[in-house]
Amino acid sequence: MFVLIKNVCVMKMKQRYKLNKGAKVGEILVCPACGTKFEKTNYQQAFCKSKPKTMCKDKYWNTVTPEKRCNTTRISPANAMYMERIKEYREKQDMYDEHPFSSEALGQW
Repeated sequence: MFVLIKNVCVMKMKQRYKLNKGAKVGEILVCPACGTKFEKTNYQQAFCKSKPKTMCKDKYWNTVTPEKRCNTTRISPANAMYMERIKEYREKQDMYDEHPFSSEALGQW
């Protein structure tokens, strides 16, 4: 039953998205992600701008795309590469016995 309800919600979101894409600039539309009414200010616009940055757009695509729907980590490939570089950097730093601000390095012992 829950899967059926979720599929109906996804279908509604897709219908709203298509309506918004086909609407003319200046028309009042409903955001497919959050349901907020907004005026279309740009021919490409399909989502409201009431939420910070791209929250509605991200929520829509993460809900509609099956591969992203089950993704619980939501880590982008660029972020994963960055985290790997930081991990390698920190491992290299552990090779040094003394921290630059340790009492031994400062000559306090």
